Amino acid sequence: MGCVNAKLVPGEGDDPPGGPGLETVYTGEHSKNKDDKLSKDSQGLKDKDFTDIERVTKADPGDNQPQAPSQQATDKRKYRVKMDPRVTAKYDIKALIGRGSFSRVVRVEHRQSKQPYAIKMIDRVQGKEVFEAELAVLRRVKHKYVITLVEVFESRDKVYMVMELATGGELFDRIIAKGSFTERDAIRVMRMVMEGLKYLHSLGITHRDLKPENLLYYHPGHESRILITDFGLSAHRRAGEEYMQTTCGTPEYIAPEILARKPYNCLVDEWAAGVICYIMLSGTMPFDDENRTRLYRQILTAKYSYTSEVGIN
Repeated sequence: MGCVNAKLVPGEGDDPPGGPGLETVYTGEHSKNKDDKLSKDSQGLKDKDFTDIERVTKADPGDNQPQAPSQQATDKRKYRVKMDPRVTAKYDIKALIGRGSFSRVVRVEHRQSKQPYAIKMIDRVQGKEVFEAELAVLRRVKHKYVITLVEVFESRDKVYMVMELATGGELFDRIIAKGSFTERDAIRVMRMVMEGLKYLHSLGITHRDLKPENLLYYHPGHESRILITDFGLSAHRRAGEEYMQTTCGTPEYIAPEILARKPYNCLVDEWAAGVICYIMLSGTMPFDDENRTRLYRQILTAKYSYTSEVGIN
């Protein structure tokens, strides 16, 4: 199916031919200048404030060679990470489970309840637009098909977002493992995705980066629910604003109106959902070309074909 991890953020990429109450723990006084006011217990992080954790990465799905039991599921290495002492006082850090350009995700366990969670650590400077957009959404939402934000810790250089832990992996990985879905299984996934989108759109929220990598299974079982995640490129429509104009998203999933630099609305998420449905049923991308110009031309003209047989069972 090919790698589809490339992402266009505002101002980047090739030019084509747009909740519930939560506790936020700040370092220092909660004010407009909170970045410049550090509390005494958070100044001067020392060696004890670094945590050595296991780095867990997925085995290469394309490697069909026999592997030793210790290599079959994960590649475990030590990863040294600087954590705010307020976070480590409340959570036991277990493993690094994900990483992005400006972020890291670790699996943790609440020290008192023993409940597992995920903490997304984002660089406050380099990832400013991402964490501001994501927090703006996650603070407002509460839905069974949208990832839940539990609490937030903020320091001068990092934001720590504590979220529910999804252990079932990405929809992307299941597509790779299966090759393609039956129609019945694809319908089940799409019902959850569309119900989650309907909720988000009712709040004026457009995801703008919907793709299989951002849809997680809550647990490894076949009947697991789907969680919509990663709201770093999302937009919240304000009163009186009907359309958006920012060019952003992951190229293979971007709607034609975005590429054409026309005003667009939340329907761009439904276009991406259609691309995801195609991928599940066929195991291939509807629009796929290493050359961005040709890829965009395919999308703008909706040039695709579907030849796979769809099976109910």
